[in-house]
Amino acid sequence: MGKPDQEEHTTGADTSASRLGQNILWNYLSGFTSIFGLLLLYPLAVTIVGASSYGLWVLAIGAIQMLTMTDFGLGAGIVRTLTGIPDDPSYQRERRMFVTAAFLVFLILATVLTAVYVAVFPFYLQTVTIPEQDRSILWPMTVLAGLTLFISLIGRGMNSVLWGLNRPDIERKAAVVAILGRAAGYGIVMVTDTGLLGIVIVECLSLMLPPLVCLIAVGRRFHSPVFAKGLWSEHGKPLIKVSSVMSIGALSQLGIYQLPLFLVGPTLGLHATTAFGALMRVYQSCRLVVSWIALPYGYPLRIATADKAARILKNCLTLTFGIGVLMGTALAVIPTELMTAWMGDDFAFAATGLAMLTFGIMGEAITQPANLVMNLRGSPMRASMLSLAVLVLTLPSVWAATHTDSITLVALATVLPSFLLSGLQMYLAEKDVSYGIVKADLMRWTGMVAGAVAFGGVALILAHFLPAWPTIAVVGAGLAVMALRMLKLVRADGAVVAEMSEENSEALMGEREATGD
Repeated sequence: MGKPDQEEHTTGADTSASRLGQNILWNYLSGFTSIFGLLLLYPLAVTIVGASSYGLWVLAIGAIQMLTMTDFGLGAGIVRTLTGIPDDPSYQRERRMFVTAAFLVFLILATVLTAVYVAVFPFYLQTVTIPEQDRSILWPMTVLAGLTLFISLIGRGMNSVLWGLNRPDIERKAAVVAILGRAAGYGIVMVTDTGLLGIVIVECLSLMLPPLVCLIAVGRRFHSPVFAKGLWSEHGKPLIKVSSVMSIGALSQLGIYQLPLFLVGPTLGLHATTAFGALMRVYQSCRLVVSWIALPYGYPLRIATADKAARILKNCLTLTFGIGVLMGTALAVIPTELMTAWMGDDFAFAATGLAMLTFGIMGEAITQPANLVMNLRGSPMRASMLSLAVLVLTLPSVWAATHTDSITLVALATVLPSFLLSGLQMYLAEKDVSYGIVKADLMRWTGMVAGAVAFGGVALILAHFLPAWPTIAVVGAGLAVMALRMLKLVRADGAVVAEMSEENSEALMGEREATGD
């Protein structure tokens, strides 16, 4: 009797290890595909339609991204709640009802925010100097962007359901296809000479693909919606309640990462908006890489016992910190080579702004694991208040920086508050889950920093003797090799996740049976 049980447990451990490894692998793959795809396509779009014209779309796409992030903490609430319902046939109807409620909540949210966007965004554009040849595209652009926003918001909710099922790889695979499709679409725009309208259509279709895939994937797993008694009272209202606390943090992060762009538009003009949008695209890409590394640990952290959670959290922090150090080093030591090779000599003035992003990347590398802990198994209110504090520091700093006409100072003002408060966020997360940091961990992290400094020195030497593109290629290859080596940390987590999944499922069912739920 013992041997089959042992074999079954081993198989479960292997499966969970494989799943965690696949999730992080796809996060890496899609992350770097998105970074290189989006960053390479950005200057191509500027070349096709011009810096000022594309700056107009940068504002529109920025508004889409800003409102898509406005889920009021519902995404984290879905993950937190769904992982608390046992993945057992006897609870399948309850899980389907919860997913139905989540879909309806996001459908209402998408409808309201899309209506707000279509009504308000044209008025904001009146504060921006728009080239005469682009005025005819304003309404088609607004309508297409509104449709993209609607689909993206619903897809955000369904992607959260997939995270709750420990299947984030589905959206990541779709993101890779979307980037490749965007590149192909740019080629069509160049051939057909459809200009800014063509770029808008291509980018909207690319943005809508991943959320549509998420919607289909959830539909295949849960089939038709379940509209039954108690749908709203037992699932809809509790979801909103558990998410309401996290909404403060979600809205604060929305302001931190998106509102600076809209302060730049009216004050520095569309050309500077395009440059700042380029910097923010780099920053957002690096932030996404950090989040794609951290988020696969959300599921095991949510279901872990205290002692096992510490181990997983520390490995998560080691990965995010290590990758953050590598990305930040590249931006800090060869910013001019990166900026001019990417956007051209006309954007060299923004190179020092690119270097300033290093502060923000390091802040993200430290805070994302901390926020994961506080939102999923600790104090969401604490995390929300910290995000609000960062927002309170960021907006006036950015507003003051825009009046200096310096992109460098604007970039610094955008990212520095997050970096300055990152240590505090880590300290407060420790109150929920101990990191279990020992001397060996400090030595490992010190070694990472020392390696990054040495790597930066090599990059500076290469930049002195080689042209920009060969330098970037060599530096990029070195970063990729070191990043892949860090994936070895994932192997040790897989068996732990398998044990926790089994123990958690049994505990949840036992608890529900005891309480009569």
